[in-house]
Amino acid sequence: TLAKVKNLEKFLQKHGEDPVIDRTITKMLDYKIQKYDEEINRLNKDLKKYERKHKKESSVFSDEFNKGRLEDDVDFIEWASLYRMRNNLLKKKTDLERAR
Repeated sequence: TLAKVKNLEKFLQKHGEDPVIDRTITKMLDYKIQKYDEEINRLNKDLKKYERKHKKESSVFSDEFNKGRLEDDVDFIEWASLYRMRNNLLKKKTDLERAR
């Protein structure tokens, strides 16, 4: 993929902007952002279940878990994993939105 993007960059530098390519890339970025949103929403629903169960926000839980204040319970490990996954997707989505 990276090689294709670099070749496309060379093509555009040589031949100038192309509205079709511009629209296509915008649509691809929008599609990927939408997919990230869908996955983030799914993870948020899963996180809410843990927050209700343990009566604690995920950010507070994560801080306590990372500082070793909580035991290594399977429930907590799953919760921490979901929280990390969601945050990683949020970062990717933000980076992609900036590229748009």
